[in-house]
Amino acid sequence: MAVKKTLIPWSSAKPAPVVMISGNEPVLIRMAKDRIISAARKDDPEEIEFDAAGYQGGELPMAASPSLFSTSKLIVVDSVEKCSEAFLSDALAYLDEPNDDAVVLLLHGGGNRGAKLVKKIETAGFPRVDAAALKNESDRAKFAQGRFKAAKRQIDESGMAALMSALGSDLSELNAGVEQLIEDTQGTITAQIVDQYYGGRVEATGFKVADAAVGGDVKNALSLLRHALSTGSDPVPLVAAVAMKLRSMAKVQGFSGGSGELAAELKMAPWQVDRARREVRRWNEVALGQSLIAAAEADEAVKGGGRDPVYAVEWFVSEVCRLARQR
Repeated sequence: MAVKKTLIPWSSAKPAPVVMISGNEPVLIRMAKDRIISAARKDDPEEIEFDAAGYQGGELPMAASPSLFSTSKLIVVDSVEKCSEAFLSDALAYLDEPNDDAVVLLLHGGGNRGAKLVKKIETAGFPRVDAAALKNESDRAKFAQGRFKAAKRQIDESGMAALMSALGSDLSELNAGVEQLIEDTQGTITAQIVDQYYGGRVEATGFKVADAAVGGDVKNALSLLRHALSTGSDPVPLVAAVAMKLRSMAKVQGFSGGSGELAAELKMAPWQVDRARREVRRWNEVALGQSLIAAAEADEAVKGGGRDPVYAVEWFVSEVCRLARQR
């Protein structure tokens, strides 16, 4: 019998007789868990929790069996990825005859342990919520867009670019930033609004330096850079921010087609593609290639390969500005 794929996004998580949250991204786990538990509590269930790693045989069927005191049950089982053999045996048997008046929520943090259980859940058609870590910026940007859309709020392209520049490297911080902007602001969220909240962050400063550098604005780029360095910013993320922008420009150079289609191919967000295309139009191919070589040299220098990391990042930014002005 073919396994039925039942993997769903966190935003579609809801109660079921058996539902598993799979993955190790704390933000997605928490939000999926909250959705399921909040919905299940509407039936005023008896609530039971236990850990699969320290599970003793018979606990699951006993917890899930019909009760004289409550018509519904909510059972949350943590650490399924570390489950005991007794739990695995009981859970596999329970799937054959689950209690329809119970919600059994299984939390699986990833790995091969319990793979037989995962497969049987899918075969039985029960939902499995995807809570895997979002590894690239494009996926994190889609997450943020989805959060704004669910809250019926608008964020324009410049606002999203500013938000991702400031908080896009960490989903927990990004989610907290989205929640704060939704709660504390009104109307369309712009780059100016985002900058009021998060413009002072190291990541945001790095991307401001990068924007000025690829635009050939040497005075502004070096002013921003020196201010960042004087306030304690490390040269490594500053070099990384400029290098990331250059690589994005190199990715889109020479490609045609819609930004949505290209974004999927290049694993970028559509707004990133559009922005990189606008920026790369001012560059010639030779200068862009030379800037990428400079990025590699600067990266090595600030990570211990050079004598003076501060000099290395200043040289790099100056070089990018010089190359940006070549036509």
